[in-house]
Amino acid sequence: MRKRPFFLEEIPQFTLPSIGLAVLGHPISHSISPVLHNAALSDLSLKDSAFKGWSYHRVDIKAENLANALVTFAEAGYLGLNLTIPHKVEALKSVDRLDSEASLIGAINTLCLRDGEWFGYNTDGYGLHQALRKDLGCEIPNSKILILGAGGAARAAAVKCLLEGASTVHIHNRSPERLHDLLSLLSNHFEHSRISGTTVSNFRKVEFIDQDWIVINATSLGLSEEDPSPFCMPCTELGKKSVVYDMIYNPAKTKLLAEADEAGLSFANGLSMLVYQAAKSLEIWTDQEVCAERMLEAAKNYFSG
Repeated sequence: MRKRPFFLEEIPQFTLPSIGLAVLGHPISHSISPVLHNAALSDLSLKDSAFKGWSYHRVDIKAENLANALVTFAEAGYLGLNLTIPHKVEALKSVDRLDSEASLIGAINTLCLRDGEWFGYNTDGYGLHQALRKDLGCEIPNSKILILGAGGAARAAAVKCLLEGASTVHIHNRSPERLHDLLSLLSNHFEHSRISGTTVSNFRKVEFIDQDWIVINATSLGLSEEDPSPFCMPCTELGKKSVVYDMIYNPAKTKLLAEADEAGLSFANGLSMLVYQAAKSLEIWTDQEVCAERMLEAAKNYFSG
């Protein structure tokens, strides 16, 4: 992977049969998406030589430059783009068409150029769903989901869990304003009886003690070793069949996951979610089945190296 991300004015130009793919963000130097996608593209090219000219890289784009950047990428021969902070919501104003799930979530992480138009998708919910199933053996239907955070990642998680038939989705967030916004969004599309939320000031631990929950951390708390746990009660007080999933993948074991481990609960970090959402994006662009296991292997090799 190239050490330094590209800036818009220096992106490579592609002409058929070569195709450009990229992840856009600001900052973006932390992203390992090129490691995942280029590994999968290498596999695809062994089966079909048409993919030999495809490549994926990182591009640093500020939020205010996104709309103009999409025109530049289309002209430069790019077919697919992934979006991360701060573009997932901003891009809603710039896409030509929107997938139904992305519309519900109110955020986009994947763009595909078709006939000169950018189509917007959100594969984060799919990535989370697959990660819960394959890492933790969880099935969402009829489960009780506790989501920590109310930002874009939490929105994708909540919408996917409700679409998949969770009996309860409870959002816990520090800021009452963002919590209210997310609960309002969800209540516009799903049964109120399945949706609830709390802040630190009105969280009632008694409603969670000894009950089995799928706990999902969708906050940034855990990226730093100094960060406190995002959970406002000890994992030991949850039901013994509870599981804990942290969307953070670096570090591999956050404070929340360490607490889950000490409590004897099943747990996993967000690397698998990153992989499965990436595989889904690549399937949208290539119209081919993508080997997520190859992406996961490449990611693990990157971190171990």
